[in-house]
Amino acid sequence: MREKFGLKKLENEILLDRFRTMSDPTLVSKTNGLSGKLYIASEMDKMDKIGYDCVAACVNDMAALGAEPLFFYANISCVRPRADKIRIIEDGIAQGCGQAEIQFAGCEIVELPDKYAFDQYELAGFIVGILDKKKKIGSSRLSSGDVILGLPSDGLHNNGYVLARKQLFLTKGTMEVYYDMLGGTLGDQLLRPTKMYRTCMEHLSESGIEVKSCVQVAHGGLDRALHQLLHEEYGAVVKRRSDSIPPLYQMLHKDGNIDIQQMRQTFNMGIGMLLIIAEDAADKAAEYLEEAGESPIFLGLVETERDLIRYLE
Repeated sequence: MREKFGLKKLENEILLDRFRTMSDPTLVSKTNGLSGKLYIASEMDKMDKIGYDCVAACVNDMAALGAEPLFFYANISCVRPRADKIRIIEDGIAQGCGQAEIQFAGCEIVELPDKYAFDQYELAGFIVGILDKKKKIGSSRLSSGDVILGLPSDGLHNNGYVLARKQLFLTKGTMEVYYDMLGGTLGDQLLRPTKMYRTCMEHLSESGIEVKSCVQVAHGGLDRALHQLLHEEYGAVVKRRSDSIPPLYQMLHKDGNIDIQQMRQTFNMGIGMLLIIAEDAADKAAEYLEEAGESPIFLGLVETERDLIRYLE
């Protein structure tokens, strides 16, 4: 089908010579899909960043492990592929791979006429990376008083689009309305590309400061990500004032009539990545993250004597 559409040939060979210095080199992989956001993009006829989004989500999962991403594969499913739409999606993928400095190794295009509506697309990405197993993030023991840092997101990233569409009664017309509080149209805010955290995480790693645990806020909302961050074993006290949450989430909360508990379970609440740093190294870690262009937020503290996450306004 690539030949049929005149799409460029993709390379899938990776030299591993430079990884021989690792004491225990280990391949890791992650998969991310786009459905809700892709539906919004299709409705708005703005699909140029969707491929980038998929790459970014996968790269962020690698960064959360402390792995170096190597190459990215994609799968595009639809009723009947259109060459112009496929090229737009692939151009976005190529842009994301270029920014992440990884190889776009392949893209499978699948026709599924019995599953999707006309002109509806589904995109899934698969990424492979490599790490030194001894340096994998997430294997350290957590302690009470460890600091939870959050890195701001650029909008919803890839979470909560089904609920947002339902509660805000989204249509092409309503998404084209400009809102002063958002500084743009609702559609543009919903389609803001997923931020990549590879550069800042590598900068922090080079500092020698240990990241005890790290999770991308994806595959669910902030609440689920916090439980994953805490190894499904410990608790935390999280303090963040409601008025510090970005305007888009305020709109979802008030206009969408979504209570705060469900918001936390569904949306990232303006946080794209979570990290746990030992208390005595947290300030220094924040400085390194700021040097890399991030604005880390001190969200809370680990509590090992309980498994409850307590939210304080």
